[in-house]
Amino acid sequence: MTAKAKRSLRWPAAIAGMLLLHVVGMIVVVLIATRDPSFAVEPNHYQKALAWDAFEARARASAALGWKLTARTDAALDGAGTRGVDLAITDRDGKPVTGARVAILAFPHARGEDRLRVDLPEGAPGHYAAHERMVRTGVWELRVVAKRGDDSFTATLLHTVEGTP
Repeated sequence: MTAKAKRSLRWPAAIAGMLLLHVVGMIVVVLIATRDPSFAVEPNHYQKALAWDAFEARARASAALGWKLTARTDAALDGAGTRGVDLAITDRDGKPVTGARVAILAFPHARGEDRLRVDLPEGAPGHYAAHERMVRTGVWELRVVAKRGDDSFTATLLHTVEGTP
């Protein structure tokens, strides 16, 4: 191959090399993004957006009930690697809401894909508690659904789990 022929291939080779480098870079970025455990997408987000009116109606009905929700978690893990979580539900007069069926969806903000779905049995009047694998400390989102007879209460609570992981 002559020197002139080699020079004529230099620019096409440089362009092909840059395109190849770009493709490799994009593959690396996609691999990093899809393997990051702190990245989470809300499941069924499109269906939830379509059902926004129903969500707002449930929120208005919950507000009309006047129930209040407080959460408490144990600071330390027990021997089984679980942490006690206790939800207290009171009515607008501050009296305990008894006899409800309570379920939560809980997840730490740092790892939104690590979701717990738990039914909480009633212990003391108005207190619904269980021991769950809430190992990570930090901010957790608790999505609560409480049903008693025809009454249905939904709430989302941000709760800080403190203590030792």
